[in-house]
Amino acid sequence: MKHLLERFGGYLPGVIGLTLPIVLIPTASDSYILPRTSIVIAGACLGAGIALLAPGGPGLGGLRWPLLAAAGAAVLAFITSVSWPLSLAGSYTRYESLPVRLAYLGLLASSVWLLRTTRQRDLLVAGFVLGTSIACFKAWLQWFGHAAFRPDGDLGNANLLAALAVMAAPLAVDRARRGTNFAAAWAGAVVVIVAGLLVTTSRSGFLGLLAGCLALLVLSVPRRFALAVGGAAAAIAGGALVVLIASPLRVLNDDPPELRLHLWGDGLRLVAARPFTGWGEDATGLAFGRFLSQDYAGLVVFDRIHSGPLDIAATQGVLGLAALGWVAFVLFRAAWRSRSQPYVAGLGAALVGFSVWVFFNFDWAPATGAFWLLAGTLWSATLPIRSGEPAGVRGQGRLRAIAAVVLALSAIVFAIFPALADVWYLKGRSDLAVRVDPLQAQYHWALGSIDELRQAAALGEAEPGFYVVLGDHELQLGNRDKARRAYERSLEIDPYYSPAAQHLAALNG
Repeated sequence: MKHLLERFGGYLPGVIGLTLPIVLIPTASDSYILPRTSIVIAGACLGAGIALLAPGGPGLGGLRWPLLAAAGAAVLAFITSVSWPLSLAGSYTRYESLPVRLAYLGLLASSVWLLRTTRQRDLLVAGFVLGTSIACFKAWLQWFGHAAFRPDGDLGNANLLAALAVMAAPLAVDRARRGTNFAAAWAGAVVVIVAGLLVTTSRSGFLGLLAGCLALLVLSVPRRFALAVGGAAAAIAGGALVVLIASPLRVLNDDPPELRLHLWGDGLRLVAARPFTGWGEDATGLAFGRFLSQDYAGLVVFDRIHSGPLDIAATQGVLGLAALGWVAFVLFRAAWRSRSQPYVAGLGAALVGFSVWVFFNFDWAPATGAFWLLAGTLWSATLPIRSGEPAGVRGQGRLRAIAAVVLALSAIVFAIFPALADVWYLKGRSDLAVRVDPLQAQYHWALGSIDELRQAAALGEAEPGFYVVLGDHELQLGNRDKARRAYERSLEIDPYYSPAAQHLAALNG
């Protein structure tokens, strides 16, 4: 049994890498983001559970304490959250909840524990590049068919596809340059991925791809040339950023740099208001409105700051940001020190590409899950395979089995049930959806009764239009004070939301 678990577990990360870019559920209301979020949570739970039942793989080594610190910071942010139901369930279509943040760390740890051979790591990289190539090919077909939206390869968002592309492209280039029997296939994947990235028209994707390829060059040259090449690469990347800011590309997709800079300024004020532990996972939408300095409606979604570091600081505080920075520092230091080992350069370059991309975007499970999966693959490639149980699982087999069962149940509750609920939601059975996912405010809103609307508000619904609906219902029942509070709550979330202002003015008039 243990041997079977070891064999299955060793290929589980590869299955996750393949499915993240391509799996969707057409019968669910959220066909794109939620299925990939479920893969991230279920993959982390199953991977860690298998590692518990089949110990003997490599330990986490120098990553043990950084990962524990990051997990502790996430739990602390949840404890002090302004809305614990929202931080536990995640806002609809976003889902950057506590379970997801912990699952990212779990993907890294379980990849280290389960990837025990070079072949298993190779299959993971191949699966991820193949899945991303399929998504990029879909995007190209969408562009060729004149789709009414920015081509996204069925990821649900063009920038998400760009994030996957900036990680997959350096991996494919690294494999192609080695001249193996499959070099032509890897080179073909590069062409498909770059073509897919181009049709997304993602500026952060272009910059991330350039940074990833330059990082691959720096990590691949002989050590005596590394610093000189690194300086030149930094200059090239800086020049590319200037071109994006100063050229007509600055207004691509109606998102000029000034808009992003203003949003970041507002985000800094949000962070400063609760600097240490943040507002809680996925709670930015509830709090950001009171710090907005202008009306961004129709241009950007202001339930995020649109910069990974700032979004982490807002939700988990500087403690969470510092802990994740510690993890990143240890990873990149290992990539630099072990860059001469096979395939480390490609994995390190993929992580660099994503890091540049996420500086201009926010974490989202379909892309961020892949980052942490590749981070674990990189770490496993830099450590010697040695016997011993993974950190934190020493003890009796019965305790490990209990922990594995708990992880399996967690996968059911936080990965399978939300997907099932969303399928029922699309079918108009919100009554069934709330039974299996009772903390998701969207489903209570859909039921429409005053009691369910009040419950949705208590669960942290962050859509300003919802509170106008709630206020109207309260007004119909003669609850003028409750209606006024609902309209005011809508304006707290979005001070520029005109329907709420109009309803409040009519009520006060």
